[in-house]
Amino acid sequence: MAAAAGGFGAAGAHGGNNTNVSILKTDHHFLALTESPGVIEFDPADLSTLGVFPFQDEIPAHLTTAHPHLDVHTGQIINFTVEFGRTNRYHLYSMDPKTAKRRLIGSVDTQEPAYMHSFAITERYIVLVEFPLLIQPMMLRSGHSFTDSLAWKAERGTRLVVIDKASGQVVNTVEGEAGFGYHVINAFEKGSDIILDVCMSGNSSAIGDLFIDQMTGEEKARSHPRFKRFYLTPGQSHARSETLSPETIELPGIHYAQCNGRDYRYAYGVSTSSAHPENVSNQLIKVDTVTGRPEFGMKRDNTRGTGICSGSRGGGEDQGVLLTVVLDGFQGRSYLLVLDATNLEEVGRAEVPHHIPFGFHGLYTDEGAF
Repeated sequence: MAAAAGGFGAAGAHGGNNTNVSILKTDHHFLALTESPGVIEFDPADLSTLGVFPFQDEIPAHLTTAHPHLDVHTGQIINFTVEFGRTNRYHLYSMDPKTAKRRLIGSVDTQEPAYMHSFAITERYIVLVEFPLLIQPMMLRSGHSFTDSLAWKAERGTRLVVIDKASGQVVNTVEGEAGFGYHVINAFEKGSDIILDVCMSGNSSAIGDLFIDQMTGEEKARSHPRFKRFYLTPGQSHARSETLSPETIELPGIHYAQCNGRDYRYAYGVSTSSAHPENVSNQLIKVDTVTGRPEFGMKRDNTRGTGICSGSRGGGEDQGVLLTVVLDGFQGRSYLLVLDATNLEEVGRAEVPHHIPFGFHGLYTDEGAF
């Protein structure tokens, strides 16, 4: 199991690639990703760095996302890049997972590029979630940090840009309530509607909450992302939304191979206990999207990492196991916890004699894939 932590990065493909957000496997290559366009190949057996992975194309990129999608409908990997210039553009592309060859799907011009850590796909569409946290490229050029270049414009609302995967054309742009979130949970088509689920707060304080002095200080975290569902209906310029669960949720996961881009019922994530709030997530949460009912896996002074839903005992959506790396605050060391995805009861654990630094996203693969 390879895991990674999160962070910002806007460096070019030949330097400064702190690729510590997520892991992607394409053919026999294991790649570490962040939001800068260069991805780093590594050896999964000993984690040694093999260098910047050479894409054989000229897709412009100053930023990208660390959350490419494996499209279960086509078998292709989908992602996009952000190009800054006199005209800013999002470039959407697909990639063959066996050859790592990329093909441009289409480009979308934007006057004000939004900071988007992730996005969504459905059977026919790509959905970009433009929260009103906007990037000011001129500040990046003048030497400011990436976070200093971000401007919060709540009055702009959240723009949901729907792009046809086949043609690369924008087919709809819908406005929703203002907010910010790092992670899209899932999206799917239901009739002519698109249903989009995100982890979302009403402001952009999630950016500052990741600073070390904030996480280690006395002041409590200000961002409390909730499970937000948007309904995009043809002919309507504004998306209806609702909150599916009152509990906080971040670093979401689903039964990806079975449910990504499709109607689904269960989502998993990390959460902060309302009874014992802390600046880091301290419980695992499972949300039933039909009933809104949450279930929890929690033990005091144990800090959970993201949950990865893997395998299936009987073919059902939650008939597998959930993997999460846990820091035991009493013992000062970590362990891989294996939970029954149905009821969040412990199945087993693999302990290590030291602590593992906090991570954000990971990938499960068996040793035979090495």
